[in-house]
Amino acid sequence: MEEKNIVKMLNKVDKILLSSIETNELFSSEVELKYGLERAAVINSARKLLSLGLLKIESITETVLRVTPFGKKYLKDGLPECRVFDFVKRNNLVEYKQLFFSVPMDKDELNAAIGVLKRLSAITIDGGKITPNLEKSAMVDGQNAVLQAVENGQEPNYEGVNDLIRRGIIERVNEIRDKFVITQTGLKILKDSEFDVDYIDKLSPSNIKDWKNLKLREYTEKPEILNSLSGKLNVKTKFISLIKDAMSSMGFVEMHSNYVESTFWNFDVMMFRQDHPDRDIQDTVYLNGGKAHVPAKLLKNVKEVYEKGFFSSKYNRSIGYRRKFDTSKSNSLIMRGHTTATTFRYIHDFISKNKDKPAKFFSVDKGFRNETMDNTHLLELYQIEGVVYDDNLTVSDLIGYIKQFYKKIGIEKIRLKPTYNPYTEPSLEIQAFSPKLKRWLEVGNSGVFRPETLKPFGITKNIVAWGFGMERMLNLKIGMADIRDLYGAYTDIDILREIESARVFSEF
Repeated sequence: MEEKNIVKMLNKVDKILLSSIETNELFSSEVELKYGLERAAVINSARKLLSLGLLKIESITETVLRVTPFGKKYLKDGLPECRVFDFVKRNNLVEYKQLFFSVPMDKDELNAAIGVLKRLSAITIDGGKITPNLEKSAMVDGQNAVLQAVENGQEPNYEGVNDLIRRGIIERVNEIRDKFVITQTGLKILKDSEFDVDYIDKLSPSNIKDWKNLKLREYTEKPEILNSLSGKLNVKTKFISLIKDAMSSMGFVEMHSNYVESTFWNFDVMMFRQDHPDRDIQDTVYLNGGKAHVPAKLLKNVKEVYEKGFFSSKYNRSIGYRRKFDTSKSNSLIMRGHTTATTFRYIHDFISKNKDKPAKFFSVDKGFRNETMDNTHLLELYQIEGVVYDDNLTVSDLIGYIKQFYKKIGIEKIRLKPTYNPYTEPSLEIQAFSPKLKRWLEVGNSGVFRPETLKPFGITKNIVAWGFGMERMLNLKIGMADIRDLYGAYTDIDILREIESARVFSEF
């Protein structure tokens, strides 16, 4: 493509990004800060310049320290050992039992603080009386300084860091920084006489009156980059189509629902204990403002089963969790953590209203997790789920459906082993043997829905289901080691577009 045409293709953010790389290297965060741009705009611009051969993007992983959610509570008042030492220092001599009334913290926290001070030789305990070692004042105060430095993104004095990490107050995490390097072609474009000209690609009410004097963006020929990419499906699109075709061929009907869900459908109706760690804000994406509508009768039924269980027959009974069920948070809004929330909506909307009719549903949709991204975890991911309702369903039927499905997507060597899920019993982990890696790999989860989850709907027949994460499965099939290679600024678009179907869906 001619240089003039490339210049006319560049928008304002592209030009800012190119012209700001004066020393041949620049981090995306520096561009955001200097020009007040959003990260998404910078990354999108960089991807465009990458495709045009004007930039190179390098991924740099740095290990940094970060205050944990648990440690955040100590930022204002200070670490427990610092508060205890400060009190002892002010009073010079303190009885052990006096601390329980004078320093506001619970017993375990207070004892842990005293243990830290003893380890630092900052106090002496004799006959229940505590005296401070004033020579250790700087060392104790340094604990708070380390915490504040980490919170402010500064390099802390590393004395005491490992202790705070061990106590879960700070943590080491890997952060990826985007470094941009300009190419020779990019440098040549910078010198173009028309580089600083803002070409217009959209007419608006304010400029259309003077359109003859505008510098309009022109495309005199089809860019070479488009010739190489046009008419090709992304490998993710191919894989999703394969899964949908496999499910449809087995008689399944696709389910759909919204990304925003309530805690009722995401947790309560599936009998997740209300103190289950998955409900914590560290794992679930909670949304501010607004409340979801929850069916009142169904909520009442779920509460009753949760608290008291039920009794249908000698072989079909439950004692529940034998604890109070709090309905005040059932209508809280979240980004759904899994597509099984959709499954239970369909159980309510279709299966419970047509109990005499068999049903088979599936979904290929997104779930959202509040967790750190790494080579096997994403913040949002596609989940595949298959659900069957019929007379006299057993674990044998479930295994049959699983083997038939995986065979259709090219995986024949399957085995299952017992596992635990909060809402299925029995539960089975699905494993497949990979000839490439010469070992068994987890490729899904499955089970029979517990009677407690179906009782509130008035359903007495069994429902079986299985599912898996699409990205992790696809990575295994195409031999990628890092799940993040499928998404983001560093994704090699050529690789994703040029992987042949035969390679993707051949021997697992």
